[in-house]
Amino acid sequence: MGWAMSASGYIPVERGDRKKAYEAFNKTLEKLKEGPSIIIFPEGTRSEDGKVGPFKKGSNLIASRSKCPMIPITIIGSGDIIKKGSAVITPGSVRIIISPLVEPRANKKENEEVLESIRNTIITTQHNQRGARPNEQ
Repeated sequence: MGWAMSASGYIPVERGDRKKAYEAFNKTLEKLKEGPSIIIFPEGTRSEDGKVGPFKKGSNLIASRSKCPMIPITIIGSGDIIKKGSAVITPGSVRIIISPLVEPRANKKENEEVLESIRNTIITTQHNQRGARPNEQ
């Protein structure tokens, strides 16, 4: 999967190295100024059990600084196809649900609330859509 990420312009974030993480942050802001949309996985890693983990603040900070809206996207079923840390791919279905966009706020406290509301939207959507998965009926 690394080769696909690299080919798509993936900007890695090295959380253990503040300087490199800051460089990735700035590179992302520059990319947004060029016009393309970007995808950020705000958990920072894949879930082992399918539950939505806590969100890192970087995605919200990028949205706030760039004044770009965020679009919550819920992905259901990808963990059944390729488990975290595995190279084995199992056939299956993936559902992608796109929720309404969310505008960032200028106020830091409000932005934290926006990030939590996005997380809650994804959790609620995931919960509501679980029954619609073909392999669980």
